[in-house]
Order: sequence, then structure tokens, then C-alpha cells
Amino acid sequence: MKRTVLFVFTFVFFVASISAQSGRQDVVDDGFTWFEAPVASTLTGPNQSPEHKGWMLKAYTRIFGSYSDGTQIKFVVLKNGKATGTTLCNTSIYHPQSGKFVEGFAWTVDCWQVASATKETGVFDVHVYRMSGGSEKLVRTYKINVVPINRVPSGQQPGTAPPEYMVDRHSESAVSFMYLRPAGHIPYFDYAQRPELSGHNQVELHYSISPDANIMNNLPATTFACTVDGKPLAFPGPGEYATQADSKYVQNAFNIYQDRLAPKYKAGLPYEEKMQFQMVRTLVPLSWGGDRRSGRLQMEDFPGDWQCTISKDGAVWRTWRWTVGRKGRPMPHPEQTSNVNLSSNAFLVDMEIPASGAPMDGRLAGPSTSLFTGLPWTTAEGKSMAARLPTKGTAWPVPSTRK
Repeated sequence: MKRTVLFVFTFVFFVASISAQSGRQDVVDDGFTWFEAPVASTLTGPNQSPEHKGWMLKAYTRIFGSYSDGTQIKFVVLKNGKATGTTLCNTSIYHPQSGKFVEGFAWTVDCWQVASATKETGVFDVHVYRMSGGSEKLVRTYKINVVPINRVPSGQQPGTAPPEYMVDRHSESAVSFMYLRPAGHIPYFDYAQRPELSGHNQVELHYSISPDANIMNNLPATTFACTVDGKPLAFPGPGEYATQADSKYVQNAFNIYQDRLAPKYKAGLPYEEKMQFQMVRTLVPLSWGGDRRSGRLQMEDFPGDWQCTISKDGAVWRTWRWTVGRKGRPMPHPEQTSNVNLSSNAFLVDMEIPASGAPMDGRLAGPSTSLFTGLPWTTAEGKSMAARLPTKGTAWPVPSTRK
């Protein structure tokens, strides 16, 4: 009986301590923000055929705080200080007492407006405004690089078609964060009408990849291993369950480059090369906060310097490092204390990619110049992580004449 009471007290205290830190207002969640650049078209061509207008911003953004119904989020896209388009988005409101997320927030997902379209490409600033009660406030400024993706006309017609577009996310391959997800709460990126709810406290690791051109299916299960202060941890559980880490894509941007430049593609099917960016969530066999129902290891039972890997067939795919302090939680990364915003129970963690990449890495563009959506690295620890990002493949599709 005493043991049960101790568990309940520990769990409630841990969750309460998180909630106590959640009184933020007008703070944009940099880890959640995801921008895309889909083609904008209107039925204004000959015989009401689609007319290509360029690209428009598609936004997924969450702002922490206490908000009332009717709150909106406005995005202003600027090039060289001049606005090229504005998108006004309605929001859904989460209150902490809903029991599905630690903090209250307003969010918008999959929001776009054709009227914001532009045919300009390159580097843009994106200003994010919170709109409520007849007032507006600039709450975050991001930077995106919009890259045109070449297309060809249908059939055997010569020349090029209007391009598709993608937001460059290569620099984010260096970035990873951990989310301590409480029982009964939604995943970090779940915005479905009926979101998945966790049955016990879970640990999620999030990171970005640009996968191999032929990888579209779910990522395979990998083996999770950890040391604390150099000593290996033994994971309890039957067979592979003890160390299995399950990964899935939680955001996806996909496009196909086409051309007819090389002689063999002048007729027949055009040359094609796939291009994609994915945000990955890896659920690892750990728990936290005194919730021992899953039988998983509790992070707070092992204070010290952690190093964990996921591997497949003996080959390491990713390595993470963090320090668990006396309170049983990861110590904040210097970039998080001074530069970037995440949920109150999410933690930027050091991550390393093998020098030659992993099988899930199709494109790696070398040292990172920014972390979340163009935010600059500002600390020595962050810049060290950015500098370690290796090169693999080509950053973008190449013409068929170079194949």
C-alpha cells in the first residue's frame, strides 16, 4: 500500500512541476512549426483551365498561451523587406485542463490562401502575428528558402512546365529534441480529429531526414541502447520488446523533379528524381515521472550523462546525448535556454549522424547553417552539433545530363 501511495505522489508531483512552468504567453513552438510551399493556381486560364500563380505558404504553427475562441494567426512573407503575401488563419484552442497537452495553446494546421501566392523564389522572412481582441502582436520571425523544382509538360511536348516548389529543410537534419509525453496526452505533432492518446508516460525523440528517393514506406524498427556515465543500461522486457524503438513519419514534404534534357528522355517518359523531407518521431523504450506501469526504465532512476543510439543490423543510425539532473529531467540545452522555444516538457538534445549517414538518409547537405525554420545557431554547443552534419548524395535533384 505504501508503495502505491508513493508512486501516485511521485507521478502527480512530477506532472504538477511541469504544469507549474507552463504559464507562458505568445510563445511560438519552434519544434512544431512546419512550412510548405505548394503550387497556387486559379481557374482563370483559357476555358477556365488552371493558371499557375506561383507558390503559397502552407503553415502548421502552435502558439503557447491562454487564448479565447476567435484567435487567429497571421503570416506575412517578405523578400528583402517587401511583403509578397499574407495568410490569415483561424485557430483551434487547447486548454491545459483538457488533459491532452501540458500547456494551453492556439494552433493552426494545413492553412493556406491562394491570394498570398508569389512566383519569386529564394530566401524569405516569415513574420508570425497573434491576432485576438482586435489587436495583433508579432510573436516570431522565421526565415525560409524556397527552391523551384523543375517539371515538364504532359505528353511529349517540349520545354518546361511551371515549377513545383519546396522549402529547404536540410539544415534541420542536425536538430533533435526529446518530448516527455504524459499518460493520456497527444503526441507532439498529432493534430488529427481523433488523436492517439498514450496509455502511460512515454519518451519521444524527433528529428528531420531527407530520405532515399525510393523510401516511402514506414521506417523499420531499430534497436535502442544507452549508457549512463559510460555504463550500459539493461532494458527489462521480453525479447526484442525490451530494446525496440519504433519510428514513424509525422510530417512529410514530397515532390518530383522532371526534365527531358538528356537525349534518351526526349521521347517517352521524362527523367524523374524524387525529393522529400520528413519529420520523424522515434518512440524509445523509456519512461519517466514515476509511471512504472509499462515496466520501462525510468530516466530519473539514472541521473548522469546519457548516450543512446538506434541501430539496425549492428549499424548505428543515430546517437543522442543528454544529461539527467537531480530532478530526474534532462538538463536544458544552451540553445533552448537562450534561443529556441519548445513545449515545457520537451528538450533539445545533442544528436550525431554517422559520417557516411544511415540507410534512412538519402540526402545530407553538410554543416547546418540554422536550426528550426531558419533560426540561427547562437551557442558553442549548438554550433558544434551543426558542424558535425555530414554530406551524403546531392542536396537537390540534378539534371539528367549529369547522371
